Amino acid sequence: MTKRFWSNVIGVALLTFSVGCSGMASPVAPSSITPVAESTGGLSSADVSGAAEVSTTAAISSYPAVYLQADLTASPSSVTVAAGSKVLMVNNSTRYVRLFSSNCGEFSAMLLQPGVSKHTWPFNAAGKTCYYYAWDTNWSRKIFVGQVVVQ
Repeated sequence: MTKRFWSNVIGVALLTFSVGCSGMASPVAPSSITPVAESTGGLSSADVSGAAEVSTTAAISSYPAVYLQADLTASPSSVTVAAGSKVLMVNNSTRYVRLFSSNCGEFSAMLLQPGVSKHTWPFNAAGKTCYYYAWDTNWSRKIFVGQVVVQ
């Protein structure tokens, strides 16, 4: 009877957890946000938390972009940025990509699904070259190899 009781308790707990966590808030569409004009001293869309991660034309053109190609190369394989800048990584491959760097933390949490783009953390140390790569599916070789030169 104790085994049956605990099985029921665990079942109810899992059901409660799954129902409680299933509610999702609907996101706000970018067109429904009305930015306050900067001339009035209000916030611009760049001041909104997370705005730098939005893939808009302005955000893409303000940082250099590296494209992870279907042939498992990064294009361009080397980019130069000013200290404090980011790099937009665009996954044009059909692979789920986890980028690594042996000498820079700016690539931490760089997980990209196919067709997704994401900014790195800002590169703060001028005079540094950050090397990045991803591992092939069986860890046999490095793919998407490149570097970011910070000036």
